[in-house]
Amino acid sequence: FCFLCPTKEEMSKSLTDLEDLMLEVKSSIQSLSYKLSFARCTESGWIPFRNSCYLFSHDSMDWTKAKNYCEEKGALLLKIEDGSEREWEFVTSTAKPQEYWIGLTDNNTGQWRWTDETPYTMNKWSPGQPDDWKDHKLGEEGEDCAHITVYGLLNDAHCSIKMNYICEMKKQV
Repeated sequence: FCFLCPTKEEMSKSLTDLEDLMLEVKSSIQSLSYKLSFARCTESGWIPFRNSCYLFSHDSMDWTKAKNYCEEKGALLLKIEDGSEREWEFVTSTAKPQEYWIGLTDNNTGQWRWTDETPYTMNKWSPGQPDDWKDHKLGEEGEDCAHITVYGLLNDAHCSIKMNYICEMKKQV
């Protein structure tokens, strides 16, 4: 017989206390995670999603001005990481029924790249796109900038067209 050994009731109470403490810790972590999801998304109009903040503009600019505006805000014209279906679904469902410039162009290289020079490898183009249509009467260039259509797919358009745009800022915790 052991005098220093805890009884079954004492062990059971200790286990219950430990489980309660674990629930408190879990609740605190969830609360902090929620609060952190809004970190760096404090400026009006920015929407938090996963590790980024998104600005779905209400004003129209050409592609270059939109790119520069986002950069001035410490953000980039939207870049969807390859394979990020959840981000794609978030962006396209939030964007509908508007059209928005995103940070995708074939202007410099003839190949579709994000503004950080990462190659575009997803396949989210509208049927028949990109087509580099040149009969738009906006100059000799073709369509070198990408936007999300009202259908949630990509289209190439002349970079001088004014439309809304999406800025993305990575959250810094």
